[in-house]
Amino acid sequence: RYPDILEESNSVFDQCTNTIITQVDELKRLVSEFSQFARMPKVQKAPANLIMLAKDTLFLYQEAHKNITFNCYEKTPVPVFSFDYEQIKRSLINLLDNAVAVLPSGGTIDVEISLDPELENVFLKVSDNGPGISKENKQKLFEPYFSTKKTGTGLGLAIVSTIISDHNGYIRVQDNTPSGSIFIIELPFLPQE
Repeated sequence: RYPDILEESNSVFDQCTNTIITQVDELKRLVSEFSQFARMPKVQKAPANLIMLAKDTLFLYQEAHKNITFNCYEKTPVPVFSFDYEQIKRSLINLLDNAVAVLPSGGTIDVEISLDPELENVFLKVSDNGPGISKENKQKLFEPYFSTKKTGTGLGLAIVSTIISDHNGYIRVQDNTPSGSIFIIELPFLPQE
């Protein structure tokens, strides 16, 4: 129907086609997030190594975001313990995605893992030196559909909160010094049986 337009490079037709493809990809991503939130899988706990999970996940981010410095610290030795590897990995990815999004010009993201002295809880902290989060937004952060991003669904942190709650754990956010945010996940330390 439009043979002349099809032969042109960078034509309106090409631009429209690319826009459609981009929008379809965005819709697929939205559907995936909504369905993931709607039917969170049951927690499948098994003995796993949290520090290895963190290092493996951070490696992918280091390769994809060369303008950001990523650090991983094991503040105190954390032995293998029981948690749902895939769901905790999903939580870490969601937190890292948010941290990367607030550092478009570069910065630092730290992941710190520690075991409390009473051997009851493992802490996983993700901190950035971005602009931080306002007091008003902190109160709504873990609610479904709340987002400060233009393209966000507002489900990333709601998914993290659900996963951590299903592990009988806690998640909170606090200010980083001198700037940025720290997300703190607290998981019950369940040693191998």
